[in-house]
Amino acid sequence: MNVYLFPTELEATPFRALCPDATIVVSGVGTVATSATIAKLYRAGSIGEGCVVVLAGLAGSYDAELGYGEVVEVVEERCAELPERFQQRYSNMPHTTLRTVKSNTVHATSAALGAQIENMEGATFFAMAEMMGFRAVEVRAISNRVGESFDKWHLDEALEALAKELKEIEYAE
Repeated sequence: MNVYLFPTELEATPFRALCPDATIVVSGVGTVATSATIAKLYRAGSIGEGCVVVLAGLAGSYDAELGYGEVVEVVEERCAELPERFQQRYSNMPHTTLRTVKSNTVHATSAALGAQIENMEGATFFAMAEMMGFRAVEVRAISNRVGESFDKWHLDEALEALAKELKEIEYAE
């Protein structure tokens, strides 16, 4: 069974239109909302061992080689805002044929620190998957360059590409 987790309804809506029978959950933005939603799903038995949970959404890019609307799979996350001695990297094996990237989970724009993209939920998602035993796949569409004002984001392009790619992905074992 696949469960699709989106931080916002904005990110979920195009995929919901393409795949109305998919199990879609809107978690809320950020690490706290995401971890609380995952814990609730786990406690209810909606996710667990043998389940594939796909965290899908938008991301900002540090890397100019990643084009607007490009859909990528995140294979490494870390909480960029923690002091280095407290940072933990969370790694994941690729589960798709998408280009793979490293990401920072942030609450405010931060330095790239070796990452190609940033988002606000990924590190907690990988940490929860590791603890709870579900297969985690993080898929992001590039909507902006980190630091760009919201009016310059390529929302429609990124949301459409994300929904189409999610519909086509077959998750590798």
